[in-house]
Amino acid sequence: MRFKSICLSLAALFAIGLSNAGAAPITIAATDVPVPIRDLDTVSSTISIGSHGIIFDINALLNITHSWDADLVLTLSHGGTTVLLSNRNGGSGGANYTDTLFDDSAAVAIDAGFAYAPYSGSFRPQQALSAFYGQEIFGDWTLSVTDMEAGDSGVINNWSLAAEVPEPVSLALFGLGMMSLCGIRRRT
Repeated sequence: MRFKSICLSLAALFAIGLSNAGAAPITIAATDVPVPIRDLDTVSSTISIGSHGIIFDINALLNITHSWDADLVLTLSHGGTTVLLSNRNGGSGGANYTDTLFDDSAAVAIDAGFAYAPYSGSFRPQQALSAFYGQEIFGDWTLSVTDMEAGDSGVINNWSLAAEVPEPVSLALFGLGMMSLCGIRRRT
């Protein structure tokens, strides 16, 4: 019986250690766009995800047209957690977020002193998206854009989320391994 417990524990650890190999990708785009960005106002767009699973990794891809990015504060919210993507970044006269991917693994931070708009490519958000790791992906995800200054307007053209959640087999192996680690065993 001890051998079986060790095997189940190793299977669970292996399942967890597979990183992306044990994760199923979910990509979903907003359908309530375009959304006009008005001066001195906060607007939002929501993606409703009907799939279930625990978040292993998540990234946000944005396309926003705005003539002065340094006016904008961008946040992503879900399940009571809000992450600051960008707070009034863009430098002098920089415009637009064009195919801007917010990814914790990106080499350049969005608020790095040399990262100026227009933003195109991958950037680390100002607060880590890993704040969502371990949460259920199901439900509403809201991108909020606040225009902090008058004189420039824009539009949320489109945006999407790409997430990885463990496959059910990995979760089952994890559960079995945890049962064996906790000493739960069948009595005969």
